[in-house]
Amino acid sequence: MRQRETIPCASAAGRLAKGPAAGLGAANAIARESLADGAKLNELVEALADARGLVRHRAANALKKMQREDPVVLEPFTKQILDAAAKEQDLRARWNLVEVLGHLPLKGRNRALALELLFEAMRDESAILRANAMQSLADQAILDPKLLPRMLPIVRAALEDPGAAMRARARRLLRSLQRLPSQR
Repeated sequence: MRQRETIPCASAAGRLAKGPAAGLGAANAIARESLADGAKLNELVEALADARGLVRHRAANALKKMQREDPVVLEPFTKQILDAAAKEQDLRARWNLVEVLGHLPLKGRNRALALELLFEAMRDESAILRANAMQSLADQAILDPKLLPRMLPIVRAALEDPGAAMRARARRLLRSLQRLPSQR
C-alpha cells in the first residue's frame, strides 16, 4: 500500500481541526510527521492547549501513537503534557493523555503530579478513563515496584466493577502484577 503524500497546512492544530468530528482527522499523519521533525512535534504538543476539544483530543491521540512507536520521544515535553492533562476537560483527550502518562519517564514532582492525576481518573464515571488510568498506574508500578502496595488493592477492587471491560482489564493486570519479582 502506497503512503499518500501529505499536503502542508498552516499548523498542526489547523490540520487536526479538519474532518468529521467522529474521526481522527490528520492525527495519524501528523504523528508520523512529528516523529521525524522536531518542529512539527513542538506544534503538536502546543495543540494540546488549543481552545477546541476536538483538536486537543486528536493531538493527544497522535502523541499516544508516537509514544508507542518511540517511548522516549515525549520525554522533553513532560511538563507540557502534565499541564495539559491536569487542565483537560474533554473526555476523549483525557482517555489518551492518561495513557501517555503511564509511559512517560517520570521523576520527582512530575511523577507525583502524574500519579495524582491517574488516581483522580480512577474515580471518574467514565469506565474507559478508569480502565486507561488503571493500566497507566500498573505501568508505573512495573517501573517502580514501591507503587505495588498502593496499586494492588485498586486492581483487586476493580474485579468487582460494574463494567465488564474494567473487570477484564483488572484480571489481566492482576496476573501481570503478581508475576513481578517483588510479589514472589
